[in-house]
Amino acid sequence: MRRVAIVAVAIALAVVAGGGASASPLTVAVRGGEQFVPNALIQSTFRFSPGPISATTGQTVTWVDADQVADEPHTITVVAQADLPTDVEEVFECQVCGAALEGHFGGGVPVPVLEAGNPGLDAPGDSLLLFPGGTVDGVISAPAGTTLYYLCAIHPWMQGSISVG
Repeated sequence: MRRVAIVAVAIALAVVAGGGASASPLTVAVRGGEQFVPNALIQSTFRFSPGPISATTGQTVTWVDADQVADEPHTITVVAQADLPTDVEEVFECQVCGAALEGHFGGGVPVPVLEAGNPGLDAPGDSLLLFPGGTVDGVISAPAGTTLYYLCAIHPWMQGSISVG
């Protein structure tokens, strides 16, 4: 019994010394694919998985291009909650998407990071470019109590949020 208690104390100390669960890395996967049949069907299952996450200021989140059928880039573009498309019409008329795509691709050479606010992810307009098969890291720089809403500017139905604690 005493050995069990000693082991339990050692594990607890290791967790505290290592920073606990709040310091653990966070990973969001981009999953899904697309299907197109002329005059019959267009379907996309692209999504962020998980969609909503929680993070702390200063924590790094990694987005990874995972098990997709198509080799397409994606963005992690921070937007105001009101700018998240809620129907098909808004998906195809996404104004904030056009601005992010112009920032990433408008100069002919892809720009991997767009900073609208402070360094890191903290303000609408911040955007990361995720290349096919790749990963991209973003440091959360928004203050505690903030919720960052984001989407893929290429596929605006892909949406996620980060509750900053």
